[in-house]
Amino acid sequence: MSAARYFSVTAPAPWNKSGKAQITVRTDGSYEVYLCVGNQRVPLTEAEAWASWVALGNALAASFGPAPEWATDQTDDRAGEG
Repeated sequence: MSAARYFSVTAPAPWNKSGKAQITVRTDGSYEVYLCVGNQRVPLTEAEAWASWVALGNALAASFGPAPEWATDQTDDRAGEG
């Protein structure tokens, strides 16, 4: 098994004290893909992760238009770290 890789972004979250939520995806760990949104964690297969990506992309673009600036400006400073 390869070393786990982490990819992380920060999103606005008006419901918590900091006003931010950390979204992290881990690959190559004990699950093919492990999605963490704040304290919520979801293990996914590769196929489930791709299906979620496509469904979210279709739903968000159809309902809200192009991605907001904060989303397009995100850089992943932890990409590849294990």
